[in-house]
Amino acid sequence: MNPTGPVFAGPPAAHGIHWVAVLALLGGAAAAVLLVWGLVRGRLPASYGAAAVLLTVAAYGFASLHMLEGSKQVAFCGSCHVMTPILRSLQSNDGSLASTHYARGLVPHDDACFTCHSGYGIWGGVDAKMAGVMHMVRTATGWYTLPLTLNGTFDIDSCLNCHAYATTFRAVEAHQDPDLQKQLLSRQLSCTGACHPSAHPDSALGGGGPAS
Repeated sequence: MNPTGPVFAGPPAAHGIHWVAVLALLGGAAAAVLLVWGLVRGRLPASYGAAAVLLTVAAYGFASLHMLEGSKQVAFCGSCHVMTPILRSLQSNDGSLASTHYARGLVPHDDACFTCHSGYGIWGGVDAKMAGVMHMVRTATGWYTLPLTLNGTFDIDSCLNCHAYATTFRAVEAHQDPDLQKQLLSRQLSCTGACHPSAHPDSALGGGGPAS
């Protein structure tokens, strides 16, 4: 049994196809029917032509949204060779902060990377997806350096959003220190390094070697 796989697994595609993918397929199929009909007839009424264009645009939009939703998955993040060691570390429970959360089920297994890197607030997901697009561009063009480093400071609210009201977190004496709280909230101090292990081990940040 896969140690990181689900205990309760249904048959393949047990949860069906995501509704965004269905809308993209329906829109694309309808646009294709109209365009083929226009080619066969030699002419397509203006209203039908406009509908074909709008359906094509809608299908593209829904497909893009489906791709963005899929990019939240851990498997998507680990599909780039430079991220392979990080994914391996995440699943090996090697004592790093990310792998500990992953192994204990403290973050959704499918969306673990996105959960911690998306930040908090209404724009957290948007910023994370925009950053993800740049990650893909940098990977495709080789415009990155190793070892991998975090771009800027980590959003402490991503930690506090889950932990701040947890009984076990609040019971820790150090967390009750007002001075420590101020240092954390002002980003003068990070959760990792001083008290907790790093999110990812240094050995996982060197990339996966040249793509095969």
